[in-house]
Amino acid sequence: MGFWQLTLEALRSLRANRLRSTLAMLGVIIGITSVVLMMATGDWMRAYIDKELSRLGRNQLLVFPAAATEGAVRTSGKRPALTLGDAEAISQLPSVRVAAAEIRGFVQVHFGSDNENLSVLGVTPDMLALKGWPVDQGVSFDDNDVRSGRRVMLIGAKLAKKYYADRDPIGQSVRLDGRPYTVIGVLATEGQGLNGNDEGELVLVPISVAPSRERLLPGVVHALTVQGREGSAMVDVEMDVAELLRDRHRITGDREDDFRTIDLAGIAKAGAAIAKGLQLGMGLIGAIALIVGGIGIMNIMLVSVSERVREIGIRMAIGAKPRDVLAQFLVEAVVLCVLGGLAGLALAWGAGAAVSKFAGFDMPLAVRHMVVAVAFAGSVGLFFGYYPARRASKLLPIECLRQD
Repeated sequence: MGFWQLTLEALRSLRANRLRSTLAMLGVIIGITSVVLMMATGDWMRAYIDKELSRLGRNQLLVFPAAATEGAVRTSGKRPALTLGDAEAISQLPSVRVAAAEIRGFVQVHFGSDNENLSVLGVTPDMLALKGWPVDQGVSFDDNDVRSGRRVMLIGAKLAKKYYADRDPIGQSVRLDGRPYTVIGVLATEGQGLNGNDEGELVLVPISVAPSRERLLPGVVHALTVQGREGSAMVDVEMDVAELLRDRHRITGDREDDFRTIDLAGIAKAGAAIAKGLQLGMGLIGAIALIVGGIGIMNIMLVSVSERVREIGIRMAIGAKPRDVLAQFLVEAVVLCVLGGLAGLALAWGAGAAVSKFAGFDMPLAVRHMVVAVAFAGSVGLFFGYYPARRASKLLPIECLRQD
């Protein structure tokens, strides 16, 4: 028999034992679903990180205050240690293009009669370009607004749609902690940023008029974002910034720094490591499920061989050779696993579509995911179906025909 005849014969055999075939495929279905979701999740994570870093630029450094200690006693960290002066000094470094500062805090924001607790950022104007926050409507604030302490604000697109769907948001008055601010622009960005916050709900104000629940000293900020000059190695930028801050903060000898720096490229590496770990974890689950499924397939095929001994004997008696019997049962095992793989593929597609719809993550299945899934399932069928098929091919026709 040719390949297609063997395939049709296998399908007829599997249809005759639907329940048993379905139960045998469960392990393969779970395994393939895990493998496909693992590949799609890893792809999504890498694409997301690459997209965010492309938007922000890979030559950026984040600087945060840290708790320094002397012996076992903390000497700082209860209060942010970075200042606007630090940002201005860092901007003067030859390896640095710009340094922007921010103050962040959750405050009650009143949009007319509506209000909610939102994360409000007080930033210097350079921060908008560094973070990739373009203004879609209106204008942005500038250095004059910061110096004069003008109470103006930019809001995210999601907030503009939510509170000003039927009117122009520009010129509207919004109260932050009871103080009035005027909306002068709407940001274009939406979706989650690298820090997990919804950028459609951003509220930005000049850093000089930023409300904060903490009692910060004048000029003190929560974080700095530093962008290196084109061609400057981030390692050199990080060393220059650290040396400058240690000098400005009078940190000498073995005393720990009261700040910490994070290279965005490091975040990319960390994200890639997480994606790889996730892939390995889900891959392990998928591999275990596939092994269990493969053993189930082998058991079912052994039972099938035992039940069809007489059929095998008749086939051999009328001219079928051992290799024909081997091919028949091997194709049957492969068809069983491929059908399980297709079912697992459908299940993974449904799970991916549900995640995309309800969680907002775009996790489509690529063609290579489908090809790998089907090829993997077929390999499981070949591996675990070989022993039962070989056992069937070794049977002697005369002994087969003697059995009832």
